[in-house]
Amino acid sequence: MAKSPFFARGLVLAVALVVSALPAAAAPAKRSKSKPKHAAPAASDANTTPVTPEQASPKPEDTAPAKADDSTLAPPAPKPAAEPPAPTATVSTVDGPLAPNTSDPSPGDDHEALGRREAARLAAGRTEVGVSIGMDVASRRFSYNDELGSLLRPYTLSIAPMASFGLEAYPLATSDVPVLRDLGFRGRFSRAFGLGSTTPEGDKIETSWTRFSGEVRERLLVPGRHPLEFGVLVGADASYFVMNSTANVKALLPSARTVSLRFGLDGRVLLAGRVSAMLGFAYLVVTSPGEIYERFRDPQVAGIDGDLGCAVAILPGLEARLTGRYTRYFASFQPKVGDSTVAGGALDQQLQAGLGVRYAH
Repeated sequence: MAKSPFFARGLVLAVALVVSALPAAAAPAKRSKSKPKHAAPAASDANTTPVTPEQASPKPEDTAPAKADDSTLAPPAPKPAAEPPAPTATVSTVDGPLAPNTSDPSPGDDHEALGRREAARLAAGRTEVGVSIGMDVASRRFSYNDELGSLLRPYTLSIAPMASFGLEAYPLATSDVPVLRDLGFRGRFSRAFGLGSTTPEGDKIETSWTRFSGEVRERLLVPGRHPLEFGVLVGADASYFVMNSTANVKALLPSARTVSLRFGLDGRVLLAGRVSAMLGFAYLVVTSPGEIYERFRDPQVAGIDGDLGCAVAILPGLEARLTGRYTRYFASFQPKVGDSTVAGGALDQQLQAGLGVRYAH
């Protein structure tokens, strides 16, 4: 009976040891089912501060992506920089910008077109502007038909020096319009100087003579071996022959400021080399006959006008000219018994000829 308590006490102690060991053995298995532990940090210096669990587990948003190894991945090729779009001109309107207008010609195209038209004008001999000057001699003879009375004496001016100037222009000569490019304007002006007249009795008469005209002309150019130029013209012509005397002249002075409408044709042809011939004719419808005709009853006055000449080319655009012009006014009267001046009609002949130069472009 004495050994029984000792044995029982030992048995109780063994059971207690076994029971206490069971939880210790079960603890590793229970911890294996939980989250894996972090790897133990590598050995470091003694001064290294221990890492707490909050510091050891970074948050997902703080984790940076791993950098690719430069030895295994090549850097991507850089994309070419996009070229800036070419500037385009826009037309602003009230509603907004419009698409650029590409139909308008550039200044270079305008210059090229003008150059082509200018070359065509020169090749065709189409004058754009021309200027002429000359020195002429002029004469005049005025006479009556069926005259009665001593007052009706003929008048003769043998010769008088006269300066002449001419101008012509075709504003649309370089255009492509068939009719308008050959439509132009032409003017002439002549003035006598050093002029004087006397009567058979020796009375001096102050005399002046001025001729001028202006007309519209349409030309027609015919190319060929002997180029031709024809012209149709209409305009006005005037001859102012004015005579004044302070003496008591016993005759009618044939003073007349005659103004007419002029309708005519003219032409020019290249004969040979540099020599050209010119010819013109016009009919004069007298609108204002002048003072001498007003001395007669019911005067009816008309006239004709003719031009003849030749030209010799000196330089391109420059030529020398020999020209002549003949103008004839003819009048008829209706006299009655008792008129102070009686005549069946009158004839006024004017001649002008001379040398000059003309420059044309």
